[in-house]
Amino acid sequence: MIHVHVTTWFLTLVLFFVAVYLLRANKQKPLKIIQMVLRLLYLLVLGTGLHLLAAYYQFQGAANIKALVGLWVIFCMEFILTRGSKGKPTKIFWIQLVISLVLVFVYGYGILG
Repeated sequence: MIHVHVTTWFLTLVLFFVAVYLLRANKQKPLKIIQMVLRLLYLLVLGTGLHLLAAYYQFQGAANIKALVGLWVIFCMEFILTRGSKGKPTKIFWIQLVISLVLVFVYGYGILG
């Protein structure tokens, strides 16, 4: 199950950066399609993450923190795309995204790994 989780995260990150490129290129129609696929991937990431949290880590403290930071990553990615498409500033969400991604990798591969 962990391989499915990592694969969906990887696909999510790749599609997120494709969506950012489409946003900056002002290609709204392909951006909407990518956003819908991203939202589906968010659900898959959440589902596999919850399964790992319950089955493998039994809701341990560090795993719970990683789950919350993972939600923070998804929140930041969604807000960057949503606010960016409305022309609103996204700098604070980019900063939060970088911080939360670093924390997710530290918890995922360092502490829980």
